Amino acid sequence: MIDTSVIAGISAALVSFALGYTIAKVPRADNESSDSSKPPSGELETASDAETDKVFAGMGGEYKMVLVVRNDLKMGKGKIAAQCGHAAVGAFETGLQKTPAAIKKWRNSGQAKIAVKVESEAAMMEIFRTARANKLNCCVIRDAGRTQIEPNTKTVLAIGPAPVVALDSVTGHLKLL
Repeated sequence: MIDTSVIAGISAALVSFALGYTIAKVPRADNESSDSSKPPSGELETASDAETDKVFAGMGGEYKMVLVVRNDLKMGKGKIAAQCGHAAVGAFETGLQKTPAAIKKWRNSGQAKIAVKVESEAAMMEIFRTARANKLNCCVIRDAGRTQIEPNTKTVLAIGPAPVVALDSVTGHLKLL
């Protein structure tokens, strides 16, 4: 028999991503400020599409997104799934605005998402700083604090979509979740 918490976690991730994807497809008014695309729970940093094309030139065709999850918080499976869903949607939304070429290449290469773990906020934020220095699209999720985690706790970092080789240079040393 399948553990119900596993089913709940998978369901939460799928619903979160589907909802975010649907919202991202809704056309935005031209007069909205660029800050309106930021989810309130994330810190979003991106390079422009032209910068991204320059940085990613010659890196190959496979693209992915990496979800860096804090293992020290001891979140339940469903909580991890929901936080990863928030991070994936946040990175996707900013990617649509800031790096549409990378989004297109990621979509065309299977939309791969890889979950890895770190053991502290400090370790996650060091990965964040390295990713930003490498001009990678990033989204840090802060929890609202309604269930298992204290409010404003940084839970997951999404990096990408970007070429596999660019992401592996930043996260390749991390263990799978």
